Amino acid sequence: MSTKSIKIQTGEQDGVNVVADPENQRYLVDLPNSYDVYWQFHSKDEKHAFAKRIEQTDIKRAVYEVPLENLATDEQIKSFNYKINSARSIAKEIASERETMESVLSFNQTHDNKAVAFIYKAPTKGFAVGEILHSGKFFVAQSAGENDDKVFIRVIHSTKLLQGKDEFANREETLQSKFPVGSHKYLRYDELGRITAKDYQPKQISLASMATLTNDQREALKAYSEKSGKAWKEKLNIAWTTGSYKGVDSQQSALLQQVRNQFGPEWLAELKTENLYPAIVKQPTLATDKTQGKALVR
Repeated sequence: MSTKSIKIQTGEQDGVNVVADPENQRYLVDLPNSYDVYWQFHSKDEKHAFAKRIEQTDIKRAVYEVPLENLATDEQIKSFNYKINSARSIAKEIASERETMESVLSFNQTHDNKAVAFIYKAPTKGFAVGEILHSGKFFVAQSAGENDDKVFIRVIHSTKLLQGKDEFANREETLQSKFPVGSHKYLRYDELGRITAKDYQPKQISLASMATLTNDQREALKAYSEKSGKAWKEKLNIAWTTGSYKGVDSQQSALLQQVRNQFGPEWLAELKTENLYPAIVKQPTLATDKTQGKALVR
């Protein structure tokens, strides 16, 4: 075994922290929980792995332990330092893209004095529909609707959208080709977090389509929206998926299921709450022109 002359690079930099733990004969590497950052430390073969992931409570972080026996030579330390420098470089690049993306979209997507909220979690309903607003190297951003106070933007880590070595090797070109800004996509999430995508043509909620709702169906939707709050469409989508209408009587749940069968989830995604409330047309009032004795319309 050769004598060690290269030092291990400890300390925190660009979100990656290396800590010596001599009591347990190891080094700890604390990184952002992003596959792009930690992949060089990850291995499915734990028995012969260079590093082993440690379970911990912060889901935003990934922590790996590297036994001292795996850092016994200059070559091993050199390889370790290379992995650390690479992870720090990628973490810095990811943070830079995220900061720029959020800054630009917060400016471009703000209207009616609404705040922009970024969502990094997968949708609970298993799919998402919307316009692609950003397509970069590490992130793809998609419109996710709005309520009275906020505009929502869903952000997807690009590793979940790429497949095969060729796509990863040319990830920016691949993503910009598959998810061009301005296109509309339907994304389906499976139980393992993988995502499949297809083109989506948004449906306009026309007065004609709204007119096909029966009064009972419209009233059932209104009652559900008023009871469920700002996230009523997401809650209704879950009810449609599970068939469980909690807190809704059998008559209303039957009407809501009729709407599901007649229009479907994509129609609901484009529906705005105000569409349920027909505009009130103000009737002209009559007043008398005392000088002429004629009725005037105001």
